[in-house]
Amino acid sequence: MAETLKTIVIVLYIIVWWPLSWLVAGLSAIVSPVWEITQFVLLPLTVLVQAVLSVVLFPFRLHLRERVETIYIYLGIAGLIGCLTGALLYLAFRFLSSTLQINGTSKHNKPEEGRTAAEFRVARGEKKAETTDVSSTPTLLKRGTVPRRRGLLSQTIIEEEDSDF
Repeated sequence: MAETLKTIVIVLYIIVWWPLSWLVAGLSAIVSPVWEITQFVLLPLTVLVQAVLSVVLFPFRLHLRERVETIYIYLGIAGLIGCLTGALLYLAFRFLSSTLQINGTSKHNKPEEGRTAAEFRVARGEKKAETTDVSSTPTLLKRGTVPRRRGLLSQTIIEEEDSDF
């Protein structure tokens, strides 16, 4: 039985692998120039990827993990305790503020509504109509009060005489 199995394996090896090996050798001979050109063209990208990987994997080559493991665990636990404390304070504040009804969000003051654009136009038109009815002569319309200038230029500076001489 073992001899028969051995013979079957040898025959399959010769029938299957021998032509397949020649096919692989032929394909590699055909594809190898294309592969060499592709490697040459992609060489800058390959070098860049190797440089990035060497920088990224630098801590793992120096065994820095063992050196910073203690501080990493300490900071991780401190972060977890901080998050849990913050969540506990938040929940306690929410519970107390809702229990004592001092929620800042419970009072919703409705904002006062102003005039609409149409109401504003109507009011402006009425105001213009009132101002034009008061003065009937065109000279009074053109003449108006001139606003006085403010500041030092509008005031007269009076000089005082010194009586000591």
